[in-house]
Amino acid sequence: MHYQKYLGIIIKKTAVKDADQFLTILTKGEGKLSVYACGVRTLVSKRRASLDYFSEINFEVVEKSGRLTLMSVELVNDFMAAKKGLYDISRLFQIAELVDGLLPEGEENEFVYELLHKALSHLEQFAMPEYLIRFKRRLLRELGYGEGEISDSNLDSYIESLLDKPLRAKLI
Repeated sequence: MHYQKYLGIIIKKTAVKDADQFLTILTKGEGKLSVYACGVRTLVSKRRASLDYFSEINFEVVEKSGRLTLMSVELVNDFMAAKKGLYDISRLFQIAELVDGLLPEGEENEFVYELLHKALSHLEQFAMPEYLIRFKRRLLRELGYGEGEISDSNLDSYIESLLDKPLRAKLI
């Protein structure tokens, strides 16, 4: 067994069985990781409150049979100011879908982590739709997909062509 400690932001949660979840966490040093969290959906789980979408956490995992399993978690920042309204939450889910879909698993990219952290920290200041467009363009540029000649109206179509599927998280 191999223990590791990470700092990361939860960008996706998938229910497994009755009480378990797979978490997709964007970490600062290791990139995007899939972590199995056993028993976190039960009402008595002590880790449940710390594992909310878009929460920054310190967590410890153990590698068993090629799979990372969550052992402990500590909440660093819950970014509650960014989750105060339906419009803000819809922007967060679109941002998380982009990061999850465009960033390969296990590829270290500290800039993307900092970009997501900055978006969560300052989302309330960017009520304009242009903020999301700037975020998409910076993410595409950093990941090497380019976006030079694409107009703002065709940006989502370009991203959908990269993902080979339509974006699920639409703005409200």
